[in-house]
Amino acid sequence: MIKVAFAGNPNVGKSALINAISGAKLHVGNWPGVTIEKKEAEVIYKNEEFLFVDLPGVYSLSPYSMEEIITRDYIINENPDIVINVVDSTNLERNLYLTTLLKELGKPMILLLNFHDEFEKLNYKLDLDTFEDLIGIKSFFTSAKTKKGIDALLDYCIDLAKTKKEQHHIKYKIKFNNFIEKKLIEVEDILKTSKDFNIFSKQFHLDYMTIKILEKDKHFLEKIENFDINYQKIELIRKELEKEFEEDIETIFTESRYGVIKGILAKTFTTSIKNRLDTTEKIDKIILNQFFGPISFVIIMGLLFSMTFNGSAPLIDYTDQFIADYIGKYIALFLQDTPNWLQSFIVDGIIGGLGGILVFVPLMLFLHFFITLLEESGYMSRIAFIMDRLMKNVGLNGKAFLPMMLGFGCSVPAIYSTRTLEDKNSSKLTALMIPFMSCGARLPVYALFTAAFFGKQAGFIILSIYLIGILTAIIIGSIYKAHKYFKPEEKALLIELPPYRIPSFHAVISSTFRKTGEYIKKAGTIILAMLVILWALMYFPNNGNVESSFVGKFGKTIAPVFKPTGFADRWETVAAIPPGLIAKEIVVGFLGQALQTNTGDEEKEIEYNFINDTKEQIFMLKDAIVDSAKSTIIIDIKGLFTPPSKEELEEQGGNGIITQIQNLWTDSRAKLRAFSYMLFILLTIPCVVTLGAYKQEFGWGILKYVFLIYLIVPYLVSTLVFQIGSLIIR
Repeated sequence: MIKVAFAGNPNVGKSALINAISGAKLHVGNWPGVTIEKKEAEVIYKNEEFLFVDLPGVYSLSPYSMEEIITRDYIINENPDIVINVVDSTNLERNLYLTTLLKELGKPMILLLNFHDEFEKLNYKLDLDTFEDLIGIKSFFTSAKTKKGIDALLDYCIDLAKTKKEQHHIKYKIKFNNFIEKKLIEVEDILKTSKDFNIFSKQFHLDYMTIKILEKDKHFLEKIENFDINYQKIELIRKELEKEFEEDIETIFTESRYGVIKGILAKTFTTSIKNRLDTTEKIDKIILNQFFGPISFVIIMGLLFSMTFNGSAPLIDYTDQFIADYIGKYIALFLQDTPNWLQSFIVDGIIGGLGGILVFVPLMLFLHFFITLLEESGYMSRIAFIMDRLMKNVGLNGKAFLPMMLGFGCSVPAIYSTRTLEDKNSSKLTALMIPFMSCGARLPVYALFTAAFFGKQAGFIILSIYLIGILTAIIIGSIYKAHKYFKPEEKALLIELPPYRIPSFHAVISSTFRKTGEYIKKAGTIILAMLVILWALMYFPNNGNVESSFVGKFGKTIAPVFKPTGFADRWETVAAIPPGLIAKEIVVGFLGQALQTNTGDEEKEIEYNFINDTKEQIFMLKDAIVDSAKSTIIIDIKGLFTPPSKEELEEQGGNGIITQIQNLWTDSRAKLRAFSYMLFILLTIPCVVTLGAYKQEFGWGILKYVFLIYLIVPYLVSTLVFQIGSLIIR
């Protein structure tokens, strides 16, 4: 098997290229010992097996972030057969800096000049033969959209791996200033005199080792601390260099590398009069404007939620009735001669609980699709700039909002990503605020209650919930920014903005299905196990009488405490909160079980005709797909501001979970109670996995603040919203 490591800056299209080669067969996990995403794909090409490893996007190989450490340690320790350096061909000067660092590692390399379609549209020119000769690396123009260069790349990989054509990656040695070169040779001579030279020279390339020792790279020095090396002589050489150039050693090497890059590009690369950044700059004048930026952010997110929830609503309704009125119906028929407890376990526990979660698979597909569009287009990184002024209120800069944005997907990786911030206190304060960013696990709860009570206003209602979460996070951050445990060091925002791009359809689709698949996998493992336990607590001790079950007694006991919030007149909503500590999706599964077994309806005569029912389901699916397409493209402006009528809500009908939720409250304050409940779910204690991430990253000390805030804030906010709203709605 040929092991190939893909390395490059963020936003250079590494994952898209691997997807284009492998047919979206990326396997996603975590790097050993850390929660940073690890992507791999196995491919067979011309009877040769490849293992592609997508290393984290980095700008350098310095030991200042976990991503950089992972990238360089993998290349050094795992010794891949080939390192493929992917660069943005329309921004070569910035991207080639990492190339010079990778060359110092001394591994077989190939350079991919990606986004060739954009390169040609801009009328840029590159003398590829001269460029290859100067940079010393075999280079290919590539494009994930058109798959240009992929076959030639794979053919060369096979050739390079088999024949070990090392001249392609070491024939060019970066030539620094003559004085620097002289001092580098002196350091090499010192290393060669070490009795351990034969040992460490097998593990590290001499160029890399020489520079890292001079730079006093702590992470690297830890790896070679047991080797016999004359550090005193090397320290004298480092001081001579710094005295000569009147700069610190890292700056000397950085400026020298950029000098090499500029020299190569001056001889090989020409640009057209057409400015690549024209379009980006024009858009950014609006998107990043102090006044229009926040407005555009709200509009874009509003459209995203509107298209997501209105577009997925017909498919959610269809899935809801399909599970309840078709799957559940015939499984119940199949089990009619089995014991009552087994019928309840399968129909109420498995179908009612898990089905209530799977109903929202269409929602996840739509949401991940539109969010991936924003990510691939280059808009997501702009949000850091838009939020910079707001984040300054809590002593942070806009960069801290990027981990918070990750929190909209899942709080766990978001908390771990705070380690990339400038100082520990900034990381702790940002992490404290992250769970207020509504994670994807809460979305099924919102979708369920908005579908039941708010109709086409769902997008606006959910947008308001997200904005309340952001506002609450800012308020909490403002309160705790002066606390000695959290007080951050105020630093200006420094972040690179990629140019706007038309997203690759293939990359968007593969990412959408991968992320949705993770949701389904989670529903089928830990959530299913928890739902089985919850079913037992709702079935016993009175054989299915849920109100007198263990859970029913618990819910009724604590419900009075929550009465001021408005949603506690139904014990089911209160009893659903504690299971949400395992995973917030379980709130939906719990309600699906509790309400399904507690409807109080008289048993209805059910007709069975499998063929006719199946045909009906096919026609209903077709209608749902058509309605979904229309609702996504055509936004009903009137419907956004007009509450759904009782008749419109009743049209959903059926025995599904949405109908059961509608029956929770029928008074004039039903929508207010539903909104209060969604806010409580938004703001309450995060799941136990998130709590574990807090402990692992910051120790036990931070957990007391987490419990204090996430117990008090949701209760206060829900109570205020309901009590103030009740003064208006009577």
